[in-house]
Amino acid sequence: MTYLIDLLAIVNGLALLLVLILLLRGPFRKFWIVLFYVSWELLATVSLTIFDVLYNGPAQVHNVAHADAVRWYARLYWGNDVIVDLFRFLLVIVLTYQATPAGVKRLSIGRVLGAVVVVAVGLPFLLFPTGPNPWPKAAWFNSTSELLNFGAAIMNLGLWAALLANRQRDRQFVAVSVGLGVVVTGTAISYGLRHFIAPEDRSIPDLFLMLVQLGAWTVWCRAFQPAPVRHLAQGNALQSP
Repeated sequence: MTYLIDLLAIVNGLALLLVLILLLRGPFRKFWIVLFYVSWELLATVSLTIFDVLYNGPAQVHNVAHADAVRWYARLYWGNDVIVDLFRFLLVIVLTYQATPAGVKRLSIGRVLGAVVVVAVGLPFLLFPTGPNPWPKAAWFNSTSELLNFGAAIMNLGLWAALLANRQRDRQFVAVSVGLGVVVTGTAISYGLRHFIAPEDRSIPDLFLMLVQLGAWTVWCRAFQPAPVRHLAQGNALQSP
């Protein structure tokens, strides 16, 4: 199971890199928020992997150094995990605002979306007290990530409603929304499963999460894939005298 998860992690990284390349070659101005999100997640994944290989692995020779490396890796991992989940939530908010038809109501909708972001940032600290420790435990990060992804999945329904209400809806926008809905919903389910699964069986939700992410990146690859250029037949291109 571990080897399968590692293999899927590599495939996920390559798929995310392909999404980044397709974005840079295509509509990166239109989906600038997606570009920032993909760039951050790809850079963070590579950085955490390098940290794990260079510091966590060799430090196993010394118990004190190994414990210190594991502690810092856990902090970086969980801290980045919440940042990525918050980024996804903001991604839904920005795309929802962009999909809202221009008009008087758009300003009001923007204010409501801004208030939703403020609530989403402060709600984890109210629902999940961190305690006297200066750094929250892994359970706090797990619950916060679950909350953010669950909230993003609900807000993504609002994005779909905005797209359906817009008569001039963009099919590419719809495809990006579908991929985003897949990843936030699947991530929320994966974190929820961890509450009911023993620690030694955590590979099951991890495998599910890898498959969900791969599906989402595949949808985005299809969404950002350049449209095929249609060449006219040579016979039709020639004008008769």
